[in-house]
Amino acid sequence: MRAYSSLRQLEEKGICVDEYLTNERDGVFKARLDCKRWGKKRNILAYFTFEDGSKVMASAWQNTGYLGIPEIEEGAMLTLTFKRAKNSISYLRKVERNKGE
Repeated sequence: MRAYSSLRQLEEKGICVDEYLTNERDGVFKARLDCKRWGKKRNILAYFTFEDGSKVMASAWQNTGYLGIPEIEEGAMLTLTFKRAKNSISYLRKVERNKGE
C-alpha cells in the first residue's frame, strides 16, 4: 500500500493519528507499522505501535531513502532503531523487517 498523501486523506479513511507522539527514547524497538503518509518537507511520516503499546510517530527523509518505509506494507512487524542527536531529539535511523513475521 502506498502512503497516504495527506492528513485529511487519513481522516477520510477513519484513521485518527492524534494519539501518536514523537519518540523520546533511543534504542531498538519492535513495532507494527500502522499507517504512513507523505509530509510537506520531502519526508514520510510513519505511525507505529510499539510492543509495549505506546504509539509513536516518526519521520524519514529523502536523503536516507525514506528508510524504505514507502515500500513496507501497513501491519508489518519491524525492528526500529532510534538514536539521540546532539539536539537531544531521538530520530529514527534504521528500519528492519522482522524475519518470519
